Amino acid sequence: MSEIIYTNLSRERCAEVVDLLDICFPHMTADEQYSEEELQEHVAYFPEGLVVAFDDKKVVGMGSGIFVDLDFDRLPPTEEDLLYTDDQPNHDYAGDYYYGSDMAVHPDYRGRGIAREIYNRRKQLVIDFNKKGFAAAAVLRDFHKYKDQLDVHAYVGKVIAGDIFDPTLSVQLRNGFEVIRPIKDFFPHPPSDHWSALILWKNPHFQGEKPS
Repeated sequence: MSEIIYTNLSRERCAEVVDLLDICFPHMTADEQYSEEELQEHVAYFPEGLVVAFDDKKVVGMGSGIFVDLDFDRLPPTEEDLLYTDDQPNHDYAGDYYYGSDMAVHPDYRGRGIAREIYNRRKQLVIDFNKKGFAAAAVLRDFHKYKDQLDVHAYVGKVIAGDIFDPTLSVQLRNGFEVIRPIKDFFPHPPSDHWSALILWKNPHFQGEKPS
């Protein structure tokens, strides 16, 4: 089994990441997914925020995100609105949080710890830049199996308690994230009825606000 190499994305490899996202998220339209141009722009304004995994010369995993100020009680209506305003990225190196948007691992490479390593490297980014935490929207992938018996709050509660395994949220909970609340229509994912859980990993090494 070959060694997986982790690094930041370069402009030259952005098209390969687009191909990976198409494989991992076939339900999403082109407008709902990163384009090659948008990824190249992301590399230009925040290269540290894009972590990719390579098997030899093949892109097999990626995680992206931005630094941004977040009010968890007043999120923008959609993830797209959080990431962009009038097509301009909302990334701000002075932002309090890292918001993780895309996360993808090629189906042939799942189960090898690639996602966990990409998350760990982004957690280290949060520590290195002294941010308050790492936030994300965890798609509730298996909610559709239970929606006739449980409302979304009960479903999330049972996932937290360990009574139900959700392929996304359960893994995130094991990775140190906590649930803030379920959110609807924030991230497009028809199989989950567009339900996600707003989650947060708090930086245990946060040193408080730096004097300006």
